[in-house]
Amino acid sequence: MRSGGVDPSNRVDGTPAAIDPSPLPGASMPALIQPLPDGPLDIIGDVHGELSALRSLILRLGGDPDTGRLARPIVFVGDLVDRGPDSPGVIRLVRRLVESGQASCVIGNHELNILQGERKEGNGWFFGDADDGYQWRDERGQGHHLAFDSVPPDPAEVAEIRAFLDSLPLALVRPDLRVVHACWHEASIRALPNEGSVGELVNAAEAQVDARLQAEGILAAAAAERLQWAGLKDPGARPDRHLPAEQARNARQQNDNPWRVLTSGLEQLIEPGSHFFVGGRWRFVARAPWWEAYDEDAAVVVGHYWRRREAPVPGKVDVFRAESPWHWAGPRGTVFCVDYSVGRRFIQRAFRGTGPEGFAGGLAALRWPERHVVFDDREGEIRTQGFGTPPAR
Repeated sequence: MRSGGVDPSNRVDGTPAAIDPSPLPGASMPALIQPLPDGPLDIIGDVHGELSALRSLILRLGGDPDTGRLARPIVFVGDLVDRGPDSPGVIRLVRRLVESGQASCVIGNHELNILQGERKEGNGWFFGDADDGYQWRDERGQGHHLAFDSVPPDPAEVAEIRAFLDSLPLALVRPDLRVVHACWHEASIRALPNEGSVGELVNAAEAQVDARLQAEGILAAAAAERLQWAGLKDPGARPDRHLPAEQARNARQQNDNPWRVLTSGLEQLIEPGSHFFVGGRWRFVARAPWWEAYDEDAAVVVGHYWRRREAPVPGKVDVFRAESPWHWAGPRGTVFCVDYSVGRRFIQRAFRGTGPEGFAGGLAALRWPERHVVFDDREGEIRTQGFGTPPAR
């Protein structure tokens, strides 16, 4: 493992220190920032193991998932895996398209978890966790557990999956367009070395951040706080008070690590008492709307933020706040989230089938430069709105 990484003296202000740019030992490491192809592109949102949706979307875009021929280059925004029924199948298809030179893909936080060996909600398919599932409590306080119906990989392809994921860049760029999984953050981009193994580099960065938190006593204090509340993994064991050390740990481990920032965004502190349960644990920080400060000409396309394509759900916060499901965001209308929550289909299949109007969430592609959205399960193209103009107030 290389000695470079994030300087652990970095703070929560989102300004990581420079990283040693010297290459890792060994031959031909992948570049962490790579160029986008010229010309028209189709940019596909988070797939989350929904192989049938991906095949349908490729057909709607004029390609053939069986022969691997595409009508135009495809760019994937990451989070190919987890929660859905066939993550290995998605990886096989995407890998075939990437290796044929017809597609590109950036790494998402779900791929990063696999490279780090972190067992998170939804990735039991890779780690052989038969108990992996979605958990929640209903209005009566009754606990529920829904096992993910994900198929495991063939044991012979586990190493190949790791190698493919570790070859993915963190961002794809050209003068008019930038693609990153969660957050375009200049300080984090500048902190990256030119090339290297993402899995090794992010682990080195985390070790350095944790060393600083350990020296400050934050890690030990946060561990003691979690111990009192079932490790913060029980939705029914809501902490009855604010946990300041856990909050500081969450924010620092995220914002001081450029790999984390680019793949899962910046985090902001929330008010005491407003902690919430999502993704299998109680959280004391929330995703920061970084796009509200993005004021550049180049468009940025991301996934990650579980955008809705229907009316807002009462009581649920739409993190990617925009005027409509088809609007660009940011002060100049140059940021677009193409994740329309296909990763929640496992819930709908389990309880309601497809519903009277089909699935609530869909797998989407943003066609560039047309700026139209195409879905796997709906006819036609939807023209996006607000590009290049300030959002309505």
